Amino acid sequence: MQVIVKLFGTLPDHYPGDYPNSGLDVEVNTTTCVAELVELLQLPREQVAIVSINGRLAKAGDVLPDNSEVKVFQALHGG
Repeated sequence: MQVIVKLFGTLPDHYPGDYPNSGLDVEVNTTTCVAELVELLQLPREQVAIVSINGRLAKAGDVLPDNSEVKVFQALHGG
């Protein structure tokens, strides 16, 4: 099944391939969860702070629905 993944902040810099501005079309299994997607994309877990699926906040164990849009936001630091 397919999902569209959009990376924000500096996360596109961590993606090992070319990251298109429109996002990534990613083939996943029907049981793939958010944590597995982050690992599949080879993103550093400590840099991932917020993930949404179809506009709703998601947890690491949430399973990705088919044809969903997944947005991955970096952790922010500062003062």
